[in-house]
Amino acid sequence: MGRSALVVAGVALMVGSPALAVEPTPACTDVLDGLMGGGSPDEAIAAADALAIDGDLPAAFDAYTELAATHPDSVRVAVGLSYMQMLSGDLGAADATLAGVEGVASAEELQQIKLRRALVALRQQDLDRIREHGMASGLPEGRLLAAEVLLVDLEREEGASVLRELSSEPGAVGATAKQYVEMLSGDSSLADLAEVTALWSLGVRESACEAAEDLVKQLPPDYEAKDQMLLLWAGRAVTSGLPAVSRSLLDEITFPPEGQEWRLRATQGMILLSEGDGEAALARFDALKEAAKTGELPGDGVADAIATACLLAEQPAVRKKLVAGMESAAAARCLMAAGDAQAAQAAAPPGILKTYLENK
Repeated sequence: MGRSALVVAGVALMVGSPALAVEPTPACTDVLDGLMGGGSPDEAIAAADALAIDGDLPAAFDAYTELAATHPDSVRVAVGLSYMQMLSGDLGAADATLAGVEGVASAEELQQIKLRRALVALRQQDLDRIREHGMASGLPEGRLLAAEVLLVDLEREEGASVLRELSSEPGAVGATAKQYVEMLSGDSSLADLAEVTALWSLGVRESACEAAEDLVKQLPPDYEAKDQMLLLWAGRAVTSGLPAVSRSLLDEITFPPEGQEWRLRATQGMILLSEGDGEAALARFDALKEAAKTGELPGDGVADAIATACLLAEQPAVRKKLVAGMESAAAARCLMAAGDAQAAQAAAPPGILKTYLENK
């Protein structure tokens, strides 16, 4: 891909918009010129890193490419270049760049390289290589990805074994593994749902939601978290372009989970947006915003739901009304998708996105 395509991909990854382009600022070009003119490798790599952090993706790409030519055995350079290649959509090149430094990497670096290769494979939807590199990394995050592939490949026992080992890990990996283990140990429909959940996590989302519809409905009536599962998968379905599936799941909810009634209302609003009824959706989300202002509902949760809903709206005017008065990266993303860069700049909080928009 060319330089503008790199910007499109990079900004899309940061803020979710598929239609933006920018050229490097003169200041960043000067930094790049300095990079190519000498200095120690560490200084040059730090400068390339700074370009990426500052959002000048084309200049960062050029810097890492030049550094890779002069320092082909540098793991840091390979990691930086592969990230730029991934942002540009050249996933094959990203994987090849990482593979090229495996032979010179330390044991610890090799673990990180294998994890990154698993993540590239995830973007490629290459389940075999996700499993291969995830397990080879030896890291909890990589092994969790591999375990999810095992579940999808119907190797339930092997996957469950890995997940049981991971369930004692701290943080999100351990919590996720524990949830999988509990599902696999439960009712047959719940165990089947664990496999569908893995499919969702691996990015095969539409198929996962279609498969989950009947499985969630078939959960035993005495399963305490059934309504929670119905609400969870209804949200996943509507954001995956399946509003009918989402509505069918919501219809099964007897009582919204405690404290989650607002999520049900937000999901109903997203369904309305997906079906093209912007007026009714706006009324629903306006009510949620007012309740959040008074503290009746969680402000951050409502804001996140509105930002998600915004991307489901087809009409730019509806998108603008949804996030009117909001200040967040998600709101800016929505306004950028609506084609209003000036409003997006005003909505963006201080940071890389705001800097990018100000220099645009």
